[in-house]
Amino acid sequence: MFKSIRWRLVLIYFLLTLLTMTVVGFFIVTQSEKIQLDVNSKDIRARVSSIYASSNAMQNDNWSNNIENIENNVINGIQLGYSDNIYVILDNEKKTVIASSVLDFGKHSAYSSDRINSEILVKSMSGEPAETIVVNELDNTHIRHISYPLKNSSGDIKGYIYLTSDISYINDTISQTRDMFMRATAVALLVTIIFGFIMSKSITGPIKTLTVKARQMSQGDFNQKVEIKSDDEIGHLGKMFNFLTDELETNMSKLNQEKSKIETTLTYMADGVLTVDKNGNIIHINPVAKRILSVRSRDVLYDQIISRKTHDLYLDKLEENKWNGTHILETEKETYKIDYAPFMDGQNQIGGVILVFKNITEQHRLDRQQKEFVANVSHELKTPITTIKSYTETLLEGALDEKELAIDFLKTINSESDRMSRLVSDLLKLSRMDHEKAIWTKEKISINEIVKDSCSKLILQAKSKKIKLNCSYDNRNSNVLFDKDGLEQILLNIIGNAIKYTPEHGEVSVGISAETSKVVVAIKDTGIGIPKDDLNHVFERFYRVDKARTRQMGGTGLGLSIAEQIAKSHDSTIEINSELHVGTTVTISMPKLLKG
Repeated sequence: MFKSIRWRLVLIYFLLTLLTMTVVGFFIVTQSEKIQLDVNSKDIRARVSSIYASSNAMQNDNWSNNIENIENNVINGIQLGYSDNIYVILDNEKKTVIASSVLDFGKHSAYSSDRINSEILVKSMSGEPAETIVVNELDNTHIRHISYPLKNSSGDIKGYIYLTSDISYINDTISQTRDMFMRATAVALLVTIIFGFIMSKSITGPIKTLTVKARQMSQGDFNQKVEIKSDDEIGHLGKMFNFLTDELETNMSKLNQEKSKIETTLTYMADGVLTVDKNGNIIHINPVAKRILSVRSRDVLYDQIISRKTHDLYLDKLEENKWNGTHILETEKETYKIDYAPFMDGQNQIGGVILVFKNITEQHRLDRQQKEFVANVSHELKTPITTIKSYTETLLEGALDEKELAIDFLKTINSESDRMSRLVSDLLKLSRMDHEKAIWTKEKISINEIVKDSCSKLILQAKSKKIKLNCSYDNRNSNVLFDKDGLEQILLNIIGNAIKYTPEHGEVSVGISAETSKVVVAIKDTGIGIPKDDLNHVFERFYRVDKARTRQMGGTGLGLSIAEQIAKSHDSTIEINSELHVGTTVTISMPKLLKG
């Protein structure tokens, strides 16, 4: 209960009021009692002095001879209060009571009477009045006793006036005063409790409201305001709370925007992203990473997911690498470069690790092709160089003397030199196109005319192999915007390959089709065909279906690569369909020049 501020405030007010009323009451009662007792003491002494002054018999120096007169004065001439008694004591050895207001008291020693306090009497023998208050516990009476010594003209004590007075009324008055303060204290405490609750409510009420609002904010409802009812510290706290909610709402809005941006970025980025904490729990994984790792909806543990692809990225191994490094992951169809680095938590400690999956399949393929290209170039150049060198050495060693052999050797050297020249020329063309340095002079070209020219240049080659070369044309608009030399090179290369790889008595057909938005040239042969496994590679540099036969026919393995590059530079495409031992069809599609 006392954990509540309201109860603690009420308790504090209660204790303060109780302490204040207790101290004030004690002070007032004590001082009141002291004042009344002092007043009573002065009154009694004044009465004693008055009694003595009004009695001629007592003023006589010789009391022994005036006992009867003193007794008459005490009995008949002295007015006493209802609760007062007076005793006149002679200063002799026995301290004889010679007069008393108490009837039938008799003349006997004051020491033997229980009405007279011997201790007070003895004290007054020093010549100074002495007094005390005697409490009777049986009836709870308070009696003041005073012994007043009287002296003769020579300064010696001649006797004592001993007066007793019942002062119980003072004690009753003090008791009533004490009771009154107790009742007042009870009322004050009750009022304190009531006003304490009211005051504490005025303080804790806004605090409770703030607590409720803060709890609602902790649950995500940031649209909270408190009503300001005062301009005190509580009011200032409310104003600050409202300011805080406004700032928090603004910051949360900005934070949500940034979060949305990051989530959108992570969702639609090309790279896979996976975030995992140090306990192996997945914090975030974007769709790309899910696809790469084949994540299912029930998968939540990192090691369980990554184990399907590799064991080299287990969490404990990442920790061994100090949460930082790179790993290459090769799947059946794709290759990924995985970079991972730690992220920090709120205590600036490593909270986990972020893994980024970057698809390097194309880069990996290009690297592999580059290595293969270098190897192929080296091989293609090494073969004619070796032939030239060996034939030259043979000639230098004496073969020149044999004219026919020397002529054959020189023809071979010349042929290999031409081959090397063609290879270097083709490589230079590819290099210029790769670096977009090839200069194309695009102009209006009639496909019918250029196909006719290309067929004319290859007709002799076809006749030498007894191959029938058929060329058909389209009388409709078949104009294109193309570089004339480039297009002629494409046609000569593809038609030449068709003739080259078609056996004797075969047939090669070249047809033109002018469609709505494009012009299509189809080259069909009845040649040896291309295996299905090789169709996807025929445009790769130095790729040969039959390497020995291609070299024998003088090819460099770069013709189709060059043709494809030229076509791409003119927004055109080359497609190949083939069936082994049946034939091949190559289709060249070019954008049609609609005007001009």
